[in-house]
Amino acid sequence: MEQWKNVEIQGLRFGEGLPKVCVPLTGQGVPALLSEMQAVSALPADLYEWRLDCFFGDPLPTLPTVVRELGGRPLLCTLRTQGEGGQARLSPEEYEQRLTALLEKGGFGLVDIELACGEERIPRLVSLAKRQGIGVVISKHDFAKTPPSEEIAAALRKMKALGADLPKYAVMPHTPEDVLALLSATRQASREIGPVITMSMGELGKVTRACGGVFGCCLTFGAGQSASAPGQIGAEDLRAILEDLQPHNSRNAEAAGEEGV
Repeated sequence: MEQWKNVEIQGLRFGEGLPKVCVPLTGQGVPALLSEMQAVSALPADLYEWRLDCFFGDPLPTLPTVVRELGGRPLLCTLRTQGEGGQARLSPEEYEQRLTALLEKGGFGLVDIELACGEERIPRLVSLAKRQGIGVVISKHDFAKTPPSEEIAAALRKMKALGADLPKYAVMPHTPEDVLALLSATRQASREIGPVITMSMGELGKVTRACGGVFGCCLTFGAGQSASAPGQIGAEDLRAILEDLQPHNSRNAEAAGEEGV
């Protein structure tokens, strides 16, 4: 069996132990953002995601304050466009310009780069992120459906080939079989390329946010003051569920189980 390839970013080892819990920050202005950060500071978060598309105004002057207030826990910066379920109305050119300015500012742990921004832009953004020592999440979201399992796995492999440290794919299920397709793709891709981030959204897909680690998902989003996507579980409840499932998330236990098949 191929060995798991863990990814380490700011001391967090993705793909080892429990899936990491990421709490989104969606405050619209500086006072609201700082208040939100104080409110979620006691939650069992391994890292935080700052949704820049929810923030009014230029986030760059506020970035050092956000990083400092997190007390050493990594920050994932995400500028989510409308086509991918966010609020930013940007052309691909504007999107690249905004992310370039963000990466040049630097000082944070990870950046989300949307696959939809174009394969000609992604290598430039990935290269800049690597030079700045910033980990890369390349993401794709389908809010209408769940593609076939092989199509999901192929997209995750493509993101890895484009330079993603952590490929991410989120889908919308309509049947239990859709949920199984997402989990199957997660299992297949993670065995080939290492840790991935996947989820089925909405109520039907909520189970994947808790059990995805069994199949190779290395990160799950837990709601703090507000959810940033449909189906997110509160961070405290999510951590409790993950810890309850801990024996099944052990790579050693998994390997031993497979040897006994």
